Amino acid sequence: MQNIAEVIEKLEHIIDQADRESSPIGYFAAVYLKMTLAVKEGIEQGVFENGSRMEQLDVRFAGRYFEALEAWQAGKPASRSWESAFEASRHYHYTVLQHIMLGINAHINLDLSIAAAQTRSGDAILGLRRDFDRINDIIAGLTNRVQERLADIWLPFGVLDHLLRSEDEGWLDFSIRAARGAAWKAATTLAFTRQQEMEKALIHDLDTAVAFFAGKLVQPGFLARLGLKIMRRTEQGTVSEKIDLLRQI
Repeated sequence: MQNIAEVIEKLEHIIDQADRESSPIGYFAAVYLKMTLAVKEGIEQGVFENGSRMEQLDVRFAGRYFEALEAWQAGKPASRSWESAFEASRHYHYTVLQHIMLGINAHINLDLSIAAAQTRSGDAILGLRRDFDRINDIIAGLTNRVQERLADIWLPFGVLDHLLRSEDEGWLDFSIRAARGAAWKAATTLAFTRQQEMEKALIHDLDTAVAFFAGKLVQPGFLARLGLKIMRRTEQGTVSEKIDLLRQI
């Protein structure tokens, strides 16, 4: 892929295929598409210091997701973090919330760090920080709409979000901001790594840590597991209907 328009086209294809196949793969892809569209709009409106650089980052970032998905679909090895997310899509006892969070976990905690380091290595990565952080503001404008759609799928979600909400941000916004903060630290470490073997080792360790957290999302503690079980049984709509709702973010 050469530009963000091709990223959007590819995401739309993945969502359409997931819709036809009633695959939960479409949940995260639908959310990711809206975030990509928001970044594209930000580039066009001059929100970023360097729009061309941000497009390069976006393309590399998305490319890691596409490569992982295509590898998994072909029965080839993917990162452990993505394998956890994709394998969960084979089962229908996970909530929409879990599927989305598994995608966010793998893509932001692992892929974003690597993509940022590939976009600007060494000292140059420090100039990326302001635009990197600015994406948080764009995503914050979408998280309320994501949560509204989740409330359409599971009615009590709105009450849950209100209980977990801080003064000015919901749980999803906070989760993404926290993940991006960790991603920046990992990105700077990778950007200043000069030896290829050391870089591979760092990425392996990062993937292991992110996959560990994915395991916690799939198999949380007893009370959380019980709550998620109730949530899943009372979610409204088929897989395709849920994907269509998330398209409306």
